[in-house]
Amino acid sequence: MHSFLGRLASLPTDALSSAVEEYARTGSVSVVGSDTVDEQADSNLVDQGPSTSRFSYGVRAGGRISAHGPTSALFDERDEREFGLQTSHVSVSEDELSRFASARCAEERHNEILNVASGKLDFDGVSPDLAMHLLALHWNRQHFAFLISYRPLFTRDMACAGPYFSKLLLNAMFFSVSKFSTRSEVYDEPSDQKTAGKRFLKRVKELLGEALDQSSIPSIQAMLLMSSSLFALGSQSAAWHYHGIAVQMIFDMGLNYDSLASTNVPGGLTAEETEIRRRVVWAAFIYDKVLSLYQGRPPSFAEDRMHVPHRFLDMYEEYELWTPYAFPTMQAYPGAPARAISTFTSLCSLSVIMGRIITQIYAEKIHLDRPADRLQQLSTSLERWKEALPPPILFDADDKDSLVPPPHVLSLHSVYYTLVTLLHRPFVETGRLSDPTIVEISWVRCEQAAASATGVLTRYRQTFTLARAPFLISYCTFVAATIHVRIASQRGPSCEAARLLGICLESLQENSATNPGVKKMHATILSLMDKLNVHLAGTGNTELVGSTSNASVWDGGMDLSAIISSFGDGPMIDPSFTFDPSLLLSNVDQGHSQQQDPLYGFIYR
Repeated sequence: MHSFLGRLASLPTDALSSAVEEYARTGSVSVVGSDTVDEQADSNLVDQGPSTSRFSYGVRAGGRISAHGPTSALFDERDEREFGLQTSHVSVSEDELSRFASARCAEERHNEILNVASGKLDFDGVSPDLAMHLLALHWNRQHFAFLISYRPLFTRDMACAGPYFSKLLLNAMFFSVSKFSTRSEVYDEPSDQKTAGKRFLKRVKELLGEALDQSSIPSIQAMLLMSSSLFALGSQSAAWHYHGIAVQMIFDMGLNYDSLASTNVPGGLTAEETEIRRRVVWAAFIYDKVLSLYQGRPPSFAEDRMHVPHRFLDMYEEYELWTPYAFPTMQAYPGAPARAISTFTSLCSLSVIMGRIITQIYAEKIHLDRPADRLQQLSTSLERWKEALPPPILFDADDKDSLVPPPHVLSLHSVYYTLVTLLHRPFVETGRLSDPTIVEISWVRCEQAAASATGVLTRYRQTFTLARAPFLISYCTFVAATIHVRIASQRGPSCEAARLLGICLESLQENSATNPGVKKMHATILSLMDKLNVHLAGTGNTELVGSTSNASVWDGGMDLSAIISSFGDGPMIDPSFTFDPSLLLSNVDQGHSQQQDPLYGFIYR
């Protein structure tokens, strides 16, 4: 096995997954061109920027990190290429650690196969057949959403009761994917979708008490999975509480400080342990912003508390072949490289911008502190983010000949277009107080973003269906629909916006089976259609017509005054910094009507 690991470490990163498969079949690994590096593959990764640790770290008992000195969430402006303790005896380059972490991942994927065959994995009383089915669903779809889980350490410790496995996390995984399973044994009542995974939820609650006594990485991962799953099922308060526990455990353990300087040194962490810390803390940071959007609550994980770079060491899942196991009707899909790391890294960057949009546009009154300057700065940040996307995860929805990438890549593009709308729509809503030129430009941006988002949605739906799409896809659909409905109210049922609106409505309806929380969004759009007297000529045609993603849909024929009026009688009001949803509603200015389709905190309106 040591020889196997050594050979893996000599391979280019993109060859690791095939090497594991070869080893599983033959017991050996061929090393071809091991002294060269695939420069093209390396150049396609996100330019995550160089950095060097300039402050001291210590690893306390239980893996807690003690950090001293100035830190920054965005290390991209630093010039040095290497991390490491500033001592005379150790300095390990990030590239070296990346090769080692990727090789270890490949080794553990092989060990996972052996441990399954030998019955060493702890399934907490669940039959191995069902447990492996549910875990396969998790690794194929839920895992790629935010990379909350880290497979090499989870499966390794699952066989030996190690620190990165817990029965709490295992049952949270089972619960989160049960609604996507067709196995009757995961349902208390097979005819009732809402009973999916109830026994795993019960088990989570049984194990939760003891887990709360001591912060741990598996508990953080479990809390994040539970929060995401419960929110999609409509349990808003529970989602907020589980999320809050995860964030506070992160702060308690000091995971919001990077540990790379203490990696591969005596008494320090391994490369894989540093990797799981980076992934977990950024997963929590991203999800914090998403949940803030949904619930209209200020983020719990502020940007100035994040001191971990969004660079990742284990590149195995970047090149691993992704096939739609969790989408059984899509067997014709040929598979594609997962591109999980470049997608997640880009999502990390995008979540920083998302947080700024929330705090600077929605959680504060936009008529204060030069809002036009904020608009320009944030718009530029989004444009630069788009320009910096690595080629392997670029996607043009209008190119029908291109292979549709995996769902998590499509989700990334959907979130980008949604943020464009989230940034610009408030400047249309407050049109009476804004520069008319800004209002017009912002509305054009909203139209373009909504059309592009629906283009991505259409390709997603055609390729994978939306029956098992994540809640985030439906939120992006909802945001686009709020723009389409206003265009259709002026241009009539035969316009392109009306067709796109029909697609959005069908998509929300399709996704509501596994995500009951989507029903509120669907009902909101129907109510808005009634208010604006919008009628569709027929059901949405899911075929893309022409090029909508990049073309300007503004023709000067829209009545902007009517658009502004459709948002209500007054400007957007900032919610109070309170965690009580009822107070969020009561804080609305009494002189103005409440918005019918808010994008921030829609779930409580």
